[in-house]
Amino acid sequence: MANPSLQIGNDNWAIKEDNLLGYSTAGTRFVPQPITMTRATAGTRVNPSGLVEDVELLGIEEVEDGNFPTPNTEWDLFNGATVSAGKANIVGDGSVFGYISQSSVFTSGKTYKVTLDAVITSGGGLSVKYSTAYADNIGFITTTGSYTFYYIATSDYNLVIGRTQSGVAYDSSVTNISVKEATIDNLPRVDYTDGTSSLLVEPQRTNTITYSEDFSQSSWFKTSGVTLTSNYGVSPDGNNNSTRLQLSTNNEQIYYSIIHSGSTETASIYVKGTSGETIQFGVGNNISQGGTYTLNGEWQRINQQSTSGSVVIIGNKDSTATDFEIWAGQFEIGSYPTSYIKTSGQSGGVTRVQEAYKKTGISDKIGQTEGTFFIELSKPVLSPDNYITISLNNAASNSIDNTLTIGFKNSNEYYIRLRAGGTSAFTSGNTASLANTFYKIAVSYKSTESLIYIDGSPITPNGGSLSNDFAFTATLDNLSFDLDGDDTSPFYGNVKQLQIFKTALSPSELTTLTT
Repeated sequence: MANPSLQIGNDNWAIKEDNLLGYSTAGTRFVPQPITMTRATAGTRVNPSGLVEDVELLGIEEVEDGNFPTPNTEWDLFNGATVSAGKANIVGDGSVFGYISQSSVFTSGKTYKVTLDAVITSGGGLSVKYSTAYADNIGFITTTGSYTFYYIATSDYNLVIGRTQSGVAYDSSVTNISVKEATIDNLPRVDYTDGTSSLLVEPQRTNTITYSEDFSQSSWFKTSGVTLTSNYGVSPDGNNNSTRLQLSTNNEQIYYSIIHSGSTETASIYVKGTSGETIQFGVGNNISQGGTYTLNGEWQRINQQSTSGSVVIIGNKDSTATDFEIWAGQFEIGSYPTSYIKTSGQSGGVTRVQEAYKKTGISDKIGQTEGTFFIELSKPVLSPDNYITISLNNAASNSIDNTLTIGFKNSNEYYIRLRAGGTSAFTSGNTASLANTFYKIAVSYKSTESLIYIDGSPITPNGGSLSNDFAFTATLDNLSFDLDGDDTSPFYGNVKQLQIFKTALSPSELTTLTT
């Protein structure tokens, strides 16, 4: 079999800022082929260790002695703050602002990731700041635990950590402080949710729950028999930040009021409890409208859809669990849950915008009279009349007139089409497919001799004929995760691998490739 002229994935993944690195091969050498990626917000993935994490590229450490060795030489200590036993102690009677500081940590215009561990013994907690001014806050620490904050510097600033509430005695400590420049936008997400690697591509979604991990906030309403313990256990992100939920009797619950959009909406949350016990979770006007879910002893993400709910609820009416952990509540408009979007008090929630992939100027890698296009991909659950597609096309025209498209139509069909000179040579869209299942699809195209193979078997199109004559009237020079290069019918789902060949592969080669 000939070598592909362009490949993505197949367990070979690399990311370089705004690019996913595809590759071609020259003998035993791999030649990088950058694929442009755009998403102007952060996003999460499940990493190879099974942990939920932000996708980011981190720079060098900007803080000196973040674990507070003695003697202290790097930190400035004010109004009773001390360093001992590998931590900074911020203690006082509330009459003055006790804090620690380190100079010249932030540079204007850069985005930073700030992480630390904190112990709050008494008082109102701590604030992480970029100056000593009252309003210059990066984030707040109210309970003992591990914390992460992102900050876009508006000037060259110091790092300041101090007590939050004046007039009240306080006793807190911090350690393991890290500040690194973070690239979080335009980064591809290689996801390992099923234990294997695939490129995760998702539409724009907003988590409208303003505190997705802090269930002690007043926006989460609790019945009288609810007891919460923050930072109780290790959550799916690997930090000690889960919440223990204890329910004294049947019919106890916590809930979050939402503004119903009139569209299909999805609520999701991670839960962990005694295997075999049941809880209720969902969207509705009361707990009885939630679904019943059986716990398995491990962390599991549960979700429910609704078109009429007004609150997100978790509880135990008519179910058995009275003691379990929760983490990462999410509510989004859409018919299926997308990857976790963390919120920490932002008004209106947090949005992860749509991501897109393109590789332009590759006419030398696409066969113009014959070739093969192969993708191993899966789709999420989609509502009817949705097309999600990946195509070879002509970038200048942004037209379907000369395109080769592979994807899915509606919620249960493949969609495969070749158009040349404005006429469809063949279309296949009536073969059933399942959500969240990977399929290997290959199209070998050559005038009068085209072939379609799915999972090792040939497919007959339901429109046009594989033996039709065709000739492209514009140069195929673009790979895009959409229908024709203009963001119409973008692809959402997962891609394990993608390959382009400049020759039409034979039936035996297609069988090998797609089996």
